[in-house]
Amino acid sequence: MKNVYKIIKFAKLQGFDLVGVAPVEPSGEAYKNYLSWLEKNFNADMQYMSREDAVTKRKSAANLLENAKSVICLAINYYHDQPPLPKGHGRIARYAYGRDYHKILKSKLKKIETYLQETFDAKTLSYTDTGPILERTLAEQAGLGFIGRNSCLITKEFGSWVLLSEIITDLELSPSSIERQRGLSCGTCTRCIDACPTNAITKDPKTGRTQIDSNKCISYLTIEHKGPIPLELATKIKPTHRLYGCDICQEVCPHNCRAKQTTHKEFLDPKIAGDSLDLAKLKKIKTDDQYLKAFAGSPLMRAKLHKRLTEG
Repeated sequence: MKNVYKIIKFAKLQGFDLVGVAPVEPSGEAYKNYLSWLEKNFNADMQYMSREDAVTKRKSAANLLENAKSVICLAINYYHDQPPLPKGHGRIARYAYGRDYHKILKSKLKKIETYLQETFDAKTLSYTDTGPILERTLAEQAGLGFIGRNSCLITKEFGSWVLLSEIITDLELSPSSIERQRGLSCGTCTRCIDACPTNAITKDPKTGRTQIDSNKCISYLTIEHKGPIPLELATKIKPTHRLYGCDICQEVCPHNCRAKQTTHKEFLDPKIAGDSLDLAKLKKIKTDDQYLKAFAGSPLMRAKLHKRLTEG
């Protein structure tokens, strides 16, 4: 138990706001829900989610690291208030403000991994939104929060405005208590379902759990989707002015009354991209090379030029 406290203390010194320990295997119910999601083709053209090897790996973190015994789950608050959207601008999701969060978090994770390796002679493997792992389920099992109807992890401290990371290790650590999340639930609330402009949040009749149909999700369509956005969906998205990502299902969530302005300066640097983009300036970018150069170091690099809603 002393090791757990030391690890949590060190992880928080690196800037993570919430830290807990989960077992290597996600709950059976969550894994079934993931398989059901794939059966419906809700992963759209994200084929990396349905590859046979990826499906197997998500069943247990032990399939990712030999002799894995624990998963250290971490969360960091990235929320900041957004100013009113200027006329002629498109909205950028809060997580994409400034420098790419993957680079920020990977740097922090590397320091924790080095600490674990040097202090405990541990083997480690880390991910931040990139690996074949059911990260929200494991975070829930580590007591960081609960998974809401909008599929986001909702925490008692920060609502759903958190970025998640994991460190898989062969250290045998005591799992965190989930008592801290007792009483948190969506209850009968359906605000996120009602607010989604494209009706992307659906209920699975078999499990009763809600699932996100990526084929309709604004975040997916404006970032991951290959090719132009279908006209029917683009027509629904345009009035929202969402250019890259979408926060609508989080903005209407009652649990986010607990949102707190992030204290992490790394998430408040708008040098690359801020809360919105001038559509007139964006239209002047004519090639993918120009686009990538303009947004180098930003999450916006993930979406290519042809993804702009201004062309939808």
